[in-house]
Amino acid sequence: MPESFGARLRQQREERGIALTTVAKQTRIKETLLEALERDDLSQWPASFYRRAFIRAYARTLNLDPDTTLQQFLTAHP
Repeated sequence: MPESFGARLRQQREERGIALTTVAKQTRIKETLLEALERDDLSQWPASFYRRAFIRAYARTLNLDPDTTLQQFLTAHP
């Protein structure tokens, strides 16, 4: 399994056959921000509350546990 948080998300999304454009439409998060997340580049991401809400929304779109995914995110990106 890929080592980085973003790579794991990308792999899980691809395994489920979900296009990044679909995630963007369902979550209303810009596709460029999602691409950056999958590269572990959070330089353009909003901070605090919005960041957490975005991670939860992404997780729900992939049918992942939002709480677990958020904890993994916070561990990878404190």
